[in-house]
Amino acid sequence: MGPRRSLIIATVLAGAVLTLAGCSSGGTNNGSASKPTIKIGATNFEEQEIVANLYGDVLSHAGYPVIVEPALGTRAVVVPALEHGQIDLEPDYAASLLGYLHGGNPQPAGTQINTAIAADKTALASFGVTVLPASKALDTNVFAVTKATAAKDHLTTISSLAPYASKMVLGGPTECPTFAGCEPGLKQVYGLNFSSFKSLDEAGPLSVAALKNGEVQVVELFSSDGNVVSNNFVALVDNKHLEGADYIIPVIRKSVNSAAVDAALNKLDEKLTTDAISKLNLDVTANKEQAAAVAKAWLKANGLL
Repeated sequence: MGPRRSLIIATVLAGAVLTLAGCSSGGTNNGSASKPTIKIGATNFEEQEIVANLYGDVLSHAGYPVIVEPALGTRAVVVPALEHGQIDLEPDYAASLLGYLHGGNPQPAGTQINTAIAADKTALASFGVTVLPASKALDTNVFAVTKATAAKDHLTTISSLAPYASKMVLGGPTECPTFAGCEPGLKQVYGLNFSSFKSLDEAGPLSVAALKNGEVQVVELFSSDGNVVSNNFVALVDNKHLEGADYIIPVIRKSVNSAAVDAALNKLDEKLTTDAISKLNLDVTANKEQAAAVAKAWLKANGLL
């Protein structure tokens, strides 16, 4: 369920040695000889590649030598690489990282960003790793309606569905009726009982088409994959925290962290919203542009380079 869900899978790589062969990030280096090289890793999907390049460019601009590694694999590869010092920085997702660090089990602290980050820091402290403040970009499962439905029924939050759900069809992936973050959670946390459920794909073209043509009135999508913004759908606010607080976070080794690194990444994260990352994702997935190029163009457009 969702791109973060797939990254939680704790593949055991006992004794594995990660071979890294990265490339330096382009950018302006100012006095980099006196600063540590920061090696950035990421998992193997487009959003992570984009954010890794955003990190690399702003740090290079701040004067740090930077290496952005090619996609390393799943979280079960990337996090151990960070813990053992093979990489220094990775973009992750606050709640899903916390679940991974606890054997793949979602944690109560993951429902809100402040508690998720605090718990991540505690779990990573013994490895010399910490977590910096979150961006404003949220990548989690969301429940969306069309703009017309939202306007007609005055829908803004999941709770606001209460008077209407019994006459609506819910759409989502096959596992939605049994997954705690989907239909059972909507019933338990929000008290919603839909008229029926329609099995679709996982936030893909079938789900988008079914919502657009009225086969379903509510559908589960991903907050940042671009389908919400490109179709003018309304993602209902999860006001009771059913889903994890999967805001994008920088996870970094303390040995390379500093006030200057914090400042560069915090300045980026202030502008990295869900809409912003959604549009960057569309540039890469739909428009087939290169992640490094769209990252650099966005940073320049936002005065960060």
